[in-house]
Amino acid sequence: MPAESIGIVFDRSPLAQTALLRRYLAPIPSFTPPVLRDDVRAIARRGWEDRTRSEYVGVLIVRRLHGLLVDLGAPMDLQEVALVMLLHEQRHAALCSACASALGSDGEVAFELPELQQARGPDPERDLVAMAVGTYAVGEAVAFGLLRHAIRALPASPYRDALRRIAADEGLHARIGGLLLGELRRASWMPWPGDDFARDVAASTIAAMRQRDVVEPDEAALYADAEAAGQLARVGIPAPGAFKRAYLRALDAVERAKGWEPTR
Repeated sequence: MPAESIGIVFDRSPLAQTALLRRYLAPIPSFTPPVLRDDVRAIARRGWEDRTRSEYVGVLIVRRLHGLLVDLGAPMDLQEVALVMLLHEQRHAALCSACASALGSDGEVAFELPELQQARGPDPERDLVAMAVGTYAVGEAVAFGLLRHAIRALPASPYRDALRRIAADEGLHARIGGLLLGELRRASWMPWPGDDFARDVAASTIAAMRQRDVVEPDEAALYADAEAAGQLARVGIPAPGAFKRAYLRALDAVERAKGWEPTR
């Protein structure tokens, strides 16, 4: 693990087995993978660890969102929906970690320090609008499109079922950005930093997302092997080429929709 990374272990305490906590904790199904080649198992394990990382970073992002809403005195319903979203992300991370563990993960995932810190700037109003635009109206909308693509592309399996469970929550995350922006434009509890600011955030986020490498080269190479491709699909890893095309289509759709623009 690089020196600038921090490892977090995704484990469960003995209290998770008590009758009291079982009433409140989401059940984690067991995932028994099919027979896999060693190289396939390693790539699949990394894929689910990457999903675990992404979902847990989502926990920290929503925690920041909730903090901004509290600091700015946002209405109680907005604060509550942020807490609902935080619980979604927490449960998604646990689900993805269970999938990774079934594939041989030791439960420890590395994070870059800035991912964990989620530093806030000196201007909470602009921070909140930037999150509504960049993180949600753009980023989560694209992520939801990718989830739907993966569910359609993959064969039936417990791993696809895990993605379905995540997608059932992520529809809210994909739509909340536009809804929140409409509220922020007319809010009496915070000043609106301007439509140009929202447009600039959207443009910079989309430009950065177009530069991302969303497919690992070794995963793409392994998918060229028909046997490996079939095994990867059965444990929830979709074909990389189609995944990259779906990513760009989702990004194009978000850019065309311009959900950060004022409703006319």
